[in-house]
Amino acid sequence: MTTRSTMVLVALLGATLPSSACSSSGDGDALPDDAATGNDTSGTGADSSASDAPKTDAPGTDSSTTTDSPPTDSPPIDAPASEGISSKYPGDLGIDKDPSVVWAENFEEGSVATVTARYDAHANPPGMSLVADVPAKSGGKASMKMTSGGAASATDLYKLLPQNDELYVRWYVKYEASVPWHHAGMWFGGYAPPTKYANPRAGLKPVGDERLSFAIEPAFDIGKPTIRLDTYNYWMNMHSWMDTPSGTTAYYGNATINQKSFTVDEGAWMCLEAHAKVNTDLASSKGAVLDVWKNDALVQHYDEAGPLGYWVKDKFCPDKADGPECTDYRPAGVALAPENIQFRSSAALQLNHFWPQNYITDPKTGSLWFDDMVVAKVRVGCLR
Repeated sequence: MTTRSTMVLVALLGATLPSSACSSSGDGDALPDDAATGNDTSGTGADSSASDAPKTDAPGTDSSTTTDSPPTDSPPIDAPASEGISSKYPGDLGIDKDPSVVWAENFEEGSVATVTARYDAHANPPGMSLVADVPAKSGGKASMKMTSGGAASATDLYKLLPQNDELYVRWYVKYEASVPWHHAGMWFGGYAPPTKYANPRAGLKPVGDERLSFAIEPAFDIGKPTIRLDTYNYWMNMHSWMDTPSGTTAYYGNATINQKSFTVDEGAWMCLEAHAKVNTDLASSKGAVLDVWKNDALVQHYDEAGPLGYWVKDKFCPDKADGPECTDYRPAGVALAPENIQFRSSAALQLNHFWPQNYITDPKTGSLWFDDMVVAKVRVGCLR
């Protein structure tokens, strides 16, 4: 078994130390007043490789000032709710004013310093730049380029949100080709009590009343021609990569999709969306839901009843999963069962944070681009 990168593991485990966290292609040009200013006390982060050993997680970023989102104006149009609220706001113009929207970010603020001032925490402003490269159909002119690796492993933004039992998070992301990704994508979830900085507590299984997180990021076949995306989830019923869990390094985020077709489109914008609803029955998974979409196509739906599947250490494999991390290790005669998405045991644990990040622990640097990020109480959908 190959152990994933752990160079920062000791600093991460159990720490609660705040620190200062559809397509087009091309790197884009930096905008004229792309001033990468602000306080930087870099966080450190986590992993994304294809082995059966664990990832390690990015700790956190810390405080900066929160302001209202930049004004955007466009009258909503009527559209079927099943298409998502983006269909009412072409180019996402005015979507931040929708009453169902909890947070919206289009990176039209004009400078990195103005962007980071809207968040409760951030890391490595010198690794951030606003560039003239946006997704097709976007109503904006700029996206956020995050570069990490080498001397600066973590570049991220962290926002504390109002308490919610259900959230949809939609974002656009583009990945540079041939990069040794570690944790590079969207994380969201909840802390009880709420915190203004990320504290993933790598290696430790949540107990049900203090934390919960979901992530979509490059997970398998890093360094190969086709990189696959997957979840990197922490919750009270997650599984360990160890046969017999022990110590403070037994639990790292679980992959729960394991599909060959869920891939990174390197050098091109992707629209990704995740939907999480915490269980209403605190003693079971009743009421819990998790959904993942890519470019408006449903990748996987989870609820208390299914899909039925099996576990291979820290990977939940729906019965139809075709990733070799599942098919090569499927236990003979295994009885299929739901994943058990009882996410919490206490009503105090709700969804309350949003954490886009790029964390690379390799000497080689790599960049990703984020744009048109929306957190809402209802389905968002891709740009129209």
